[in-house]
Amino acid sequence: MNYRNFNIGLFLIGIVITMLITACNKSDDVEYKAPDVILSNHPNDIYIRENILNRYGTAIRWEWDQRFLNKDQTADPIKEDLVIPVTKLIEELWIKPFLVLSDDSKLFIHEYMPKELVYIGSYIYESEGERMLGYAESGARVILINLNSFDLNDRIWLENQLITMHHEFSHIVHQKKGLPNEYNNISPSGYIGEGWRNGVSLSDAIKRGMVSAYATKNQFEDFAQLTSHFFVQDTVYFNSTYLKDSNCEDFSDPNSCIEFNNGKELIRTKLDLIRKFYSEEFSINIDVLRDTIQSRMSAYKN
Repeated sequence: MNYRNFNIGLFLIGIVITMLITACNKSDDVEYKAPDVILSNHPNDIYIRENILNRYGTAIRWEWDQRFLNKDQTADPIKEDLVIPVTKLIEELWIKPFLVLSDDSKLFIHEYMPKELVYIGSYIYESEGERMLGYAESGARVILINLNSFDLNDRIWLENQLITMHHEFSHIVHQKKGLPNEYNNISPSGYIGEGWRNGVSLSDAIKRGMVSAYATKNQFEDFAQLTSHFFVQDTVYFNSTYLKDSNCEDFSDPNSCIEFNNGKELIRTKLDLIRKFYSEEFSINIDVLRDTIQSRMSAYKN
């Protein structure tokens, strides 16, 4: 295998993922409402009730309801025949890696599963033209978007969906447990708030100690982005892009290489804190969990 070409291809995948995940925080226009019991006898609702609601206490909303959008947002509903395939995807690649890992991780997923999932067929488009890939509300509702593009052979689509799931799940975790100790102090000067929208490149983000432009918004998005990218992105790509020091002979500007490698050191430090956090708080080995997710991703389409 030509690893140079392989890494270039994966680098482009990373850029696409970074561009798509443009926002995940819902505004306060819509308040969280606890899920109702699903009484419908539609085949989709029967499957959801038997496999998700009754097992994990999580309701899934797939029929169109404008209340999940702000008045200045537009989107399309999910296609009816994709509801069960998407739900199976969630079971196999989001929930089951925790179930098969250990008794502790099994308890973890049952305790921290969001109370409600909402399926949206398209992206959600803001009035300014910006599009969103997913977001969480109040640590209880997760919105999954662009589901009508369902394609298990499309690695980019699959990574986008799983990164969204684990990103929003990470928000639920830190909203209930806080961030790892000292996480706020690793790269505080790297956070630029809404300035992340002003053309921050992946290289710039890495120099700041982040894995994406969106991660430069604040420490909470940084935590969610690093955790989700670690779990979902191809391991070779993730390690070579974010963790392994660059060869400064490949840089025309040595100072740029030094900044790059300093940023990677910050990412390694944060990942160690996340590793310790999950181990001490939940008795979960995130390296083993990552390997479980990766192997299931490779096998699932078959």
